[in-house]
Amino acid sequence: MSKLEDLFRRAATRTPQPLGFGTAARDESGSGILLIGYARSQDISKSPELSKTDVDAIVLDSGGKAVSKTAANALENAVWGSENAQFDAEGIEELKGQGCDFLIFDAAATSSMAVNDDDLSSFLHVSGELDRMTAAAVNVLGFTGLSLVDALAGSSLDVQQLIDLAKLQAQVEGPLLVRGSRVYATSEITALRNAGVNALLVALDDADTIREIRGNMRQVQPKRSSSRSSSWSALAPHSPDEEDE
Repeated sequence: MSKLEDLFRRAATRTPQPLGFGTAARDESGSGILLIGYARSQDISKSPELSKTDVDAIVLDSGGKAVSKTAANALENAVWGSENAQFDAEGIEELKGQGCDFLIFDAAATSSMAVNDDDLSSFLHVSGELDRMTAAAVNVLGFTGLSLVDALAGSSLDVQQLIDLAKLQAQVEGPLLVRGSRVYATSEITALRNAGVNALLVALDDADTIREIRGNMRQVQPKRSSSRSSSWSALAPHSPDEEDE
């Protein structure tokens, strides 16, 4: 299991709060959505302190190649990955040797080494709903999850966007990463979480946005199972056969 997959697993479970009159430990697991900062590898090389930003993981655009030694050293204690349209086998090996934990890529021209590595998470770039056979292939091939760049375009979050995200989540087995470009309110983060989003990607050098989103994430309440289906079942008419039982 990659470090990022472990973070997803832990984010899905909130720490139980103790009962009694003692001081409760602060619950930091929050919304169930990870916060991932994205940047160019050159940004980390020039400003290594960016690696200390309050995000759960970092993804770098390094052109599909190894990052600089300065960047690799700065990221030594961080969970980080690389994003590019394509990765060849040599680039993947170099990145893994530097501690890269996950890759985000397009299918065309990316080496098969990017998939089915127990220590390397793999996320496929998609732009919208997948057809049935492509979704089945994604599941069969063992991709960790999907990554969307433009799913949250616009200044507000509408219901159609949530429906589109939920449709994608229903098609694949694994986390859904979505890139954002602004501060999302607690209510919006809750809606995204409920639609199946597992991680928000934001610019690593946008300290104000990261701080505000992190604060709003901590206000999200745990997801509760819906009682609508059971309530509807109770109100639904029974067939004559059911009434005789």
